[in-house]
Amino acid sequence: MNEIPQTRQSLLLALGRHSESAWSEFVSVYETALLRYCRARGLQEADAQDVLQNVLEAVYQRVPSWDVHRTGSFRGWIFRVARNIAVDAIEARAKKSHASGDSRVANLLNQIPSRDHNDSTFDDEYRQSLFDWASNQVRQEVQDVTWKSFCMTAIEGQKAEHVAQELGVPTGSVYTSKCRVLARIKAKIAELQDDTDSV
Repeated sequence: MNEIPQTRQSLLLALGRHSESAWSEFVSVYETALLRYCRARGLQEADAQDVLQNVLEAVYQRVPSWDVHRTGSFRGWIFRVARNIAVDAIEARAKKSHASGDSRVANLLNQIPSRDHNDSTFDDEYRQSLFDWASNQVRQEVQDVTWKSFCMTAIEGQKAEHVAQELGVPTGSVYTSKCRVLARIKAKIAELQDDTDSV
C-alpha cells in the first residue's frame, strides 16, 4: 500500500450528522492509529487514552462545520489535532515532573519537533490501522486454513512449500489463499475510500 487511503466524504457527512454507524466505522479505523501515534511520541497508555478521547471529542464537535477547502485533508487535520493535544499532554507532564527533577520527561519534550513539523508517523500508523481493520474483517469471512496460509506466507514470510506441508494442503492452495485474502483486504480498504469523493 504505497498510497495512503483517504477518508470518504460520505463518511465525513455522516459523522457531521453524528451517525452512530459512521462513528463506529471512524473509531474502528482511527482509534488504533491515534493510540499508536501517541505511544510513539512517548505517552504512557493512560495519557494516550486521554489524548484519544480529546481528539474524538474535537472531531465530534468540529466535523459538522469542517471545510475541506479551508482546512486541507481530514486525516491531516486529525493529525494536527492529535499532535497538538499530545504535545500539550507531554508539556503538562513535564511541568509536573520538573519539580521532582525527572529529566526523562524533559528529554522526551526536547525530542518532539515543533507543532508545525510534518511528521509521517501518523500516516504510517493510519496505514497500519487500516490494514489491521481490514484484516480483522476478512479474517471473519474466510476459513481457518485459508487465513493461516495467508498469515504464514504474507506476514511471517514462510515459504509456500513449508506452509503447505505444515497445514496438509497442496502448495497451489497456499498461493491461492494468500492472493485471495490479500485481494479481499485491499477490497475492504477500498470500501472505506471513494476515489472521486474523498478527502
